[in-house]
Parts: sequence; C-alpha cells; structure tokens
Amino acid sequence: MLGIVLGDPGDGIMLSMPSYIAFPMDFGLLAKMKAVFVPFHDTDQFSPLVVSKYEEARRKAEDSGTRIRVLLLCNPHNPLGLCYTKDTLIALMEFCNEHKIHIIADEIYAMSVYEVPESTAVPFTSVLSFDYTQYINPNYLHFVYGMSKDFACGGLRMGVLWSQNKDLVRATSCINQFHWSGQIDERVAVTILEDSDWLDTFLKTSQQRLAAGNKLARQLMDEAGIKYSAGSNAGFFFWIDLSSWLREQDGKDGWEREEKLLGRMLGNKVFLTNGKAQASEKPGFFRLVFSHEEVVFREGFKRLVRTLKEA
Repeated sequence: MLGIVLGDPGDGIMLSMPSYIAFPMDFGLLAKMKAVFVPFHDTDQFSPLVVSKYEEARRKAEDSGTRIRVLLLCNPHNPLGLCYTKDTLIALMEFCNEHKIHIIADEIYAMSVYEVPESTAVPFTSVLSFDYTQYINPNYLHFVYGMSKDFACGGLRMGVLWSQNKDLVRATSCINQFHWSGQIDERVAVTILEDSDWLDTFLKTSQQRLAAGNKLARQLMDEAGIKYSAGSNAGFFFWIDLSSWLREQDGKDGWEREEKLLGRMLGNKVFLTNGKAQASEKPGFFRLVFSHEEVVFREGFKRLVRTLKEA
C-alpha cells in the first residue's frame, strides 16, 4: 500500500545492502517501485557517516533517470541483527528532509532486542522515541510495525501504519478496504495486547530465550571458526561469513560458488538464506537463524559444519 501511495511505477526505493529478501518484491510486485540498493563498502552503515553513501546512491540513481521517493529503514536490521544509533537516525532524517524523500521506519523486531556480552552492541532507539520534528518534516516519516515477529503471530497478518501525513493516511485507508484482517484475528490480537501482565511476562521470556539462543550460536560459531556480525543483539539471526568455504572449482566467480555451497547445504538438509538473495555486497555471506529449540538448532548447525568440512 505504501508503495502504491508514495511512488509511481519506476520510482526508486532505497534499500541497504544487505536487505530483507522480500522488500524488493513487496514494493515492486504491485506498486512497480524500483529497488535501489545502497552499497557501503568499508563505511559502517550504522554510523552517521553513512549519509554520504546514501547521497552517492541517490545521485547515481537520479542521473540514470530513477527518481528516489522512499528510503526504507529496517531497525533493528534484518539480516544484520543490529540497531541504529540515535545520531544515525537523525542524520538520515536530515538527509531525507533535504531531498524530500519519505522514510518508512520498519521496526518489526523492536521488542526482540536483548542483552549480549558484546561491548559494541547498540541499544534499540525507535524513531518515535524522540522529537523527530526537529530533523524532518512530519509528512515524510512513516512508522510500520506488525505482530508476526515479536509475538510469533505471522498467521494473523496484523500490521500497523502510523503517520502524521493526512493525505497518506486517507489514501491508504481507501486501499485498506481490501486488506482488512478477519474478526477472529482482531479478537486474538486485542486479547494479547490488552493483557498487560501476560504481555510483560511473554516479552521478557522471549528476550531471555533469544539471548540464550544468541549465546549458543556464538559459542558454536567460535568453535567452528565461523565469522559473524559483531554486536548483533536483535532479531532471530546472525549475518555469517562463509566466504572461506567457497571453492574455486565451483564457478568462475564468487556468486556461482556461493550458489554451489547453498546447494551442498540443501543436500545435507540444512537451509540458510544466501547473501545474493539478500543483496549482499560480497559473496559468501548467509543469514543464520538461531531462534529454534536448542536440540533443533544444534542438529542444524551440525549439518552446516558437515557441509563446510565437505567443502
């Protein structure tokens, strides 16, 4: 709905590299918006310095005829499992305000942030937790959330759009007539959200279990010599570097070799989303999901290690 309302077919939506696998289709299938991926090279994309990379990508896209209308900010980030600092959020707001670009702040993992033994871990800051009107015209900021991740309620198809842009709200309200949730789904969601005592206990337990899963994954990856995204303290996953296990005989370039490694994983009945599918800047990176029961995760990781040894 946001793609249809905010852009015309062929307009650009800026996405970080890497990005959640479904974003290009979400905005491209019906709205026909064009995904403009922003490479960062050696610049930390979670620092205010990243604005120069967005500016470079914007200028390049518009020079080639693609008008940039939207910047999609996934915070906490999928697949990196990291959070943006307040300073970086402000810098991106000012950048978008200057160029009249809409920000969609996707905070669907906001309550899946937890403690990790990592000094570089950045706590979560919502765009709605401070007075953003100092940095961006309120008409350009739109917040989205859903129950599918933090509440394990993907089947409810229950989401939230919050915006102070009255024209946008009116337009999406018209389209939303074709996207209403069922009454039973609504009753389930209301029952969950209005039970404060249960809600507090559920979220606390969820965060504790995610922290334990994060710790176990770190331990097993350290033992296996697998590099992973430092400071990951949000979401259900790690961004891991398996480039050392790409074989020259598996293809003429790294992307072919990554595909062959993925095929060997599937042959051992373990699946990780590969980097190419997530707009990785370099081949050999994968998203490792650890939010399983321990016995399931250990078995999956054992199969992954077996695959790497075979490589």
